[in-house]
Amino acid sequence: MSAKYLIRLDDACDTSDLEKWYSIEAILNEANIKPIVAVIPNNKDHTLIHNSPNKFFWEMIKKWESNGWTIAMHGYEHLYHHVHRQKLILPFYDRSEFAGLGLDIQRKKIRKSFAIFKKHGVEPTVWVAPGHSFDKLTLQALFLEVPFRVVSDGIALRPYRYKGFDFVPQQLWNVVEKSYGTWTVCLHPDTMTREQIEELRLSLRRPEILPNIITLNEVAFDGRGEGLLCWIYSRLFWMKYRLVNTIKKLIG
Repeated sequence: MSAKYLIRLDDACDTSDLEKWYSIEAILNEANIKPIVAVIPNNKDHTLIHNSPNKFFWEMIKKWESNGWTIAMHGYEHLYHHVHRQKLILPFYDRSEFAGLGLDIQRKKIRKSFAIFKKHGVEPTVWVAPGHSFDKLTLQALFLEVPFRVVSDGIALRPYRYKGFDFVPQQLWNVVEKSYGTWTVCLHPDTMTREQIEELRLSLRRPEILPNIITLNEVAFDGRGEGLLCWIYSRLFWMKYRLVNTIKKLIG
């Protein structure tokens, strides 16, 4: 069985760099690719302010939704606090918008986020945590506050069930050919250069890639847990991740 790929665009907010987003939108539309787009409903992260607020932002999101793009809830304000990564389900960073907070606070953030989407007539169907940073209480809060049960994240070779949610793994940050599994490529349009956007266009056209790009609706969920093969892949991933970070610190 050949590998399947999903494309995910992170950090869509009302101050995004529209020129870059429109360039990537044109590339995806030309190839008939329907990505996951992770939307920040109430951005307060100053590093994501690339333009003055776009008063047509939610109209743009609704257009993407009507065109078959999957809309993801990407946190609430995209503001981080320090947290020990050992507390995280996915220990990428020592920061989080949600992890380490009490259940009531996390529920309130998620409730406010979901209310903004609903106010603008948009229906998110998947969770994308800012910075991959969430804990078991985040999942509990989501379970209590939103109707969807899908998370776009995780280090595995295929979708798996965890704590009542179907996880669609996200393990790539550029288009790389794989021989097996389900792979989500996470892109951040705001920080991509023109050269990277052109490289994306060429990569998506490759015959071994384009026919195997799927939408979230085409992902096969079978209710299985992580399983041994995914567990081994995950452990190898985190060993490499820690080793690379250690080397960077030593030479940095």
